[in-house]
Amino acid sequence: MWNIAKRELRLYFSQMTGYLIVIIYLLFTALLLWFFNNPYNLLNSELGSFSPFFELTPILFLFLIPAISMRTFSEEFAQGTFELIITKPLSSLQIFGGKLIGVLLVLIIIIIPTFFHAAFLDSLLQLDSELDWVIIISSYVALIFLAILFVITSLCSSLIFQSQVASFLVAVLGCFIHFYFWSFMADLSQNLNFYNLINSLSAQLHYNGLSRGVIALENILYFIGLSITFFLLGVQLIQKKKS
Repeated sequence: MWNIAKRELRLYFSQMTGYLIVIIYLLFTALLLWFFNNPYNLLNSELGSFSPFFELTPILFLFLIPAISMRTFSEEFAQGTFELIITKPLSSLQIFGGKLIGVLLVLIIIIIPTFFHAAFLDSLLQLDSELDWVIIISSYVALIFLAILFVITSLCSSLIFQSQVASFLVAVLGCFIHFYFWSFMADLSQNLNFYNLINSLSAQLHYNGLSRGVIALENILYFIGLSITFFLLGVQLIQKKKS
């Protein structure tokens, strides 16, 4: 599994496209947080809150994660290297898990520099208005949970489609459904019980809960349960490709 992850990480950064995606994401995030006049500008936020970053990032992840993940399996199919992978003494779980770890390592490399935004904002504040680092760490945990769900969904899309463009578009749609669709459907309901039921399916609800520092068991179980479900789906898709 670890060899698959290292291979994925090496392949991603062996192409200029990989570096370009990372640079564009970090540059775009910095411009929105500090320079462009928009709702996510940290200098416009009340009491120097860092919450705009955690409101902005899921929107960017809707496109960033599918862009990173679209080639994981689609490229293997196109180049005929998937047949070589399945001939190795690796289970379907190890193959999918290795790809997942590889993409998550790329994401971690991308996320780490964003800590500097929080550190710089904290340095601008007065001593009596420092950032609440407990909530910030909790929000990063929520971001990791969301990223794992988005990555697994995108990997499943890459397994289904040989075209990277199709894989990207379907992955964006899948992540959009996870994060926004159920909340939108719940808002259309006139019944409170139906609203709560549909809204509980929304990743946005559980992400926002964790981002506020509320470590509720239902929020954690939501991400773990849904991620395991799509992980097992991905394993089954690989098993089907093998047979």
